[in-house]
Amino acid sequence: MVVEKVIDTLAPLICAYPNAQITEETIQVYAIALSELNESELAAAVMRCMRTCKFFPSIAEILEAAQKMIEAASGTGAKDADEAWNEVQRQMQVAFVYKKPIFSTPEIEQAALAMGWIGLCETPTDQIGVARAQFLRLYEATCRRKHDKRINDNVIEFVGAANLVKSLAEKKGITDKKKLLGGTA
Repeated sequence: MVVEKVIDTLAPLICAYPNAQITEETIQVYAIALSELNESELAAAVMRCMRTCKFFPSIAEILEAAQKMIEAASGTGAKDADEAWNEVQRQMQVAFVYKKPIFSTPEIEQAALAMGWIGLCETPTDQIGVARAQFLRLYEATCRRKHDKRINDNVIEFVGAANLVKSLAEKKGITDKKKLLGGTA
């Protein structure tokens, strides 16, 4: 999205936090960092932040809100750990060791198969709590890796933004790193 349009979309957010001391430079940096979002994604993220953030949100909070809104709208959000475990238990009953289990997300499948599907299916009843704990740990790690990969891919794709921030700072006459980062000179 064009930087000017991002600034327009951020305007209600700035008004919603009148005590926040937001400089023009800060808004420019936000606009550059958030320009990867389309207009409706950013508008939804701004609305979500106004409803959930007690203080003016960081760029990361706005991006996270946008991702949550995208997942909610598309139905692609990750299942929470308990939902994932319930799905594994259903597949343990339906597929057991004789069929290939079918999972709704690659993360659930990856975590379940990492435990060894046959061993998981044959877990004694008195050990199912241990298996559940191990699965939850693997599932959460898998989800974290997916989240980190998405962020890293976005940053790599968007790496040109650093040059934009630098040129903006030079235009504004900001050469001191502390001042650029919001500190005092």
